[in-house]
Amino acid sequence: MSGVQMTREVLVKAATDNQGYETPHLNDQLFLHFKGFRRIENLEPYSDLKALWLESNGLLQIENLDHLAKLRCLYLQQNLISRIENLGGLVSLRILDLSQNRITILENLSNLPHLQTL
Repeated sequence: MSGVQMTREVLVKAATDNQGYETPHLNDQLFLHFKGFRRIENLEPYSDLKALWLESNGLLQIENLDHLAKLRCLYLQQNLISRIENLGGLVSLRILDLSQNRITILENLSNLPHLQTL
């Protein structure tokens, strides 16, 4: 399954199109919804993100987010995700939206001590 790749250039454009900054670590939110992404990748420079919108992309799994320790809100609704995984590094996460995915079992949430809304 092909889709748009989450390259550095695509990420910078998404940030600046929404009043964000070209310098990744200056952004505290990133709007990446409705972009056609199939994988989450290349977000390492965005270490100060507090909110990340990834809904309606066709993402198959949760991956490459463990470096986002400051992330509080993660919006992954309306994708193709079947398992809750790879969230261990998101120690500040308070809101996680996984609605309208292919998840049948709620698991791997015990390592999210601040999670308030699922």
